[in-house]
Amino acid sequence: MGSGWLAPRNGRPAPGGGRPGSMGRGVFGRRRNPRLAGTLHILDITGREVAVPLRGRATVLTAGGTGLTGYGEVWAVHTAAATADTSLMISYGRDGSAGDRASGLCAAGETVILGGLAFTWRHPPAMITAPAMPAALTMPAIPAAAMPTTPAAVPAAPAAATPAAAVPAAPAAI
Repeated sequence: MGSGWLAPRNGRPAPGGGRPGSMGRGVFGRRRNPRLAGTLHILDITGREVAVPLRGRATVLTAGGTGLTGYGEVWAVHTAAATADTSLMISYGRDGSAGDRASGLCAAGETVILGGLAFTWRHPPAMITAPAMPAALTMPAIPAAAMPTTPAAVPAAPAAATPAAAVPAAPAAI
């Protein structure tokens, strides 16, 4: 029957399809809960804006951390099954009770209003890498025969000369 470490238990396949190194990655080779990135900008009724950096898998919005009243939670979710598109799921309530909370999806660059506050997700743009330099613009290789190999072949640097006017005169003996 094989080694048994890939065999399903209780009739269900192992997470990630039983492939080594794919624990919890699912069918499309991605994590179930994507990592947060960017900043969440929160605009309250008075016009005060608070920027909250997003890191890890989830962020909690508390009065102590943001200075806003209420309680909220933010986490990233996949919005399309076959792609890596993500949005923020934001749950926020003004009084902190579970019954007062409203939830909404916020795509990158968009705004959602929950509990009288405007939440805007500013996601960092993808890293743009510089294209490879064309071969015509690269420097040609210098043959080893043209390079000096002994110290005698390398010209000595001239000694720094000090102008006589810059040297202070010695005090006269009394």
